[in-house]
Amino acid sequence: MKAKSMTGFGRAQSENEKWTISCEIKALNGRYFEADIRLPKYLNELDSKIRRALSEFLERGTISVNYNIKTNDAPSRIAVNTDLAKEYLNALKHLESSLGLQLSDPMREILKVPDVMGVGEREIGDDFKEEIIKVTLEAAKQLDAFRIIEGQATADKLKQLIESISDDVLIIEHQEGNRREALRERIYGNVLEHIQEQNVDENRLEQEILLYLDKWDIAEEKQRLSQHLDFFIRSLKEEPKGRKLNFIAQEMGREMNTLGVKSNYFPMQECAVRMKEKLEQIKEQVLNLA
Repeated sequence: MKAKSMTGFGRAQSENEKWTISCEIKALNGRYFEADIRLPKYLNELDSKIRRALSEFLERGTISVNYNIKTNDAPSRIAVNTDLAKEYLNALKHLESSLGLQLSDPMREILKVPDVMGVGEREIGDDFKEEIIKVTLEAAKQLDAFRIIEGQATADKLKQLIESISDDVLIIEHQEGNRREALRERIYGNVLEHIQEQNVDENRLEQEILLYLDKWDIAEEKQRLSQHLDFFIRSLKEEPKGRKLNFIAQEMGREMNTLGVKSNYFPMQECAVRMKEKLEQIKEQVLNLA
């Protein structure tokens, strides 16, 4: 399965002697599927069908769908509601008589009344409706192809960041011996500063130091972080879903934070800061994946 970006653009067009239909779809990041479908008013009945088809195909993102539709058939007939016009005229005459006034232009007042004149309902053939949906899905396919290209570039960037964090884990492992020695010397120095050296029980002190070092052991954190890194790479290849990768990144962050605190050794803490900086880049990139 290929990684897909949530951003993209697609366009499709259909043209014959009856109509010219073009559709443009733009997609931006979004946690859920949201679509702004801008159909002409007389085609609003297609909104739900188009929305359902796009949600199944595009899954996630904020989608904007724009149409440019021209038909070559005769223009819609003008509809005139003569009965309503007569009723309104009679009402105006009654008002003139009751108030003793005379309207200078009754026709102007009548034409202001809603529904007296308007465009009649346009007859829409099934072939026209089907062509609009077909063009929309073709534009969605173009958008999807664009998303795959952008998604692959994002996946490559994510892989590089994960590999770089794996290198940081190896650096931390190589620092383990230096850290243990530094902690040992620090503990010895603190102890000898407060008690007389001849009263020190070397065996007991060594046991206490081992217990202290065990308390600050980071082996489990390193192991879990390495497992999360492997899981991220596998998921990127098998099922590159943005939500899933974001959850894995959150787990990686927890291990990095604990590792930085428990290491109690500046070179390791410095490395942990670098890893968290790369993790923030990963989280930003993951937001772009569908």
